[in-house]
Amino acid sequence: MKEDIQSRISSGILKPDEKLPSEPALAKEYNVSRPTLREALKMLQKEGVLISKNGVGTYVNRRSSVIENPLSKLQSLGKMIKNAGYKESETAITIYRKKADADWTAKLCTTEDMIVMERIRTADGQKVAFYYNIIPASIVGNSLNEDFSGAIFDFFINRLGIKITYAITEICAVDPANELDRLAIKHLGSEVLLLKQLHFDGKDRPIFYSLDYLMNSVFKLFIKRE
Repeated sequence: MKEDIQSRISSGILKPDEKLPSEPALAKEYNVSRPTLREALKMLQKEGVLISKNGVGTYVNRRSSVIENPLSKLQSLGKMIKNAGYKESETAITIYRKKADADWTAKLCTTEDMIVMERIRTADGQKVAFYYNIIPASIVGNSLNEDFSGAIFDFFINRLGIKITYAITEICAVDPANELDRLAIKHLGSEVLLLKQLHFDGKDRPIFYSLDYLMNSVFKLFIKRE
């Protein structure tokens, strides 16, 4: 039911600002109880796909032309894309072992080999982000493979029992002379923003480092300053 409503929105059957049928009508259409229907609608509202107007009804949320996110809020790129009302997906997942370079060694406080995962994120099928997750081999072991899907934060908590509690983020320009930056430019074009992020657990232990390349035309990042 939830997936079907999302599919109708993605395919244009249900359009932005369009009002959904009444709860009794939807419950009858999907042959479910009203509480079950309400739970599905609440999940879609939480994801930003639908919006409820008190006393009026439930509507398809009008998507922003950009994906906004406060830098003070730690969440996955996939979550950011979903919250903006887009269908999130991932492609071209590559996982390999690599000797740590000087920057990775300094950030993660170890000279051991790293497990690197490259991924492309899409919003409604359009490439919007490309990134590297760089993890010390002793932390991840053999838990990562190319069947991986979903949020890296969920992987750490569900598979490894490690909760990522905060990250230190550096906003950088890309350098076409840098090998990793060149690959991101190849995927996304030259108008990209680079976030270098070091992620920590609750004991202030650096767990993984990421290089997140975001399309400038799609992502709008902001922070409240006081």
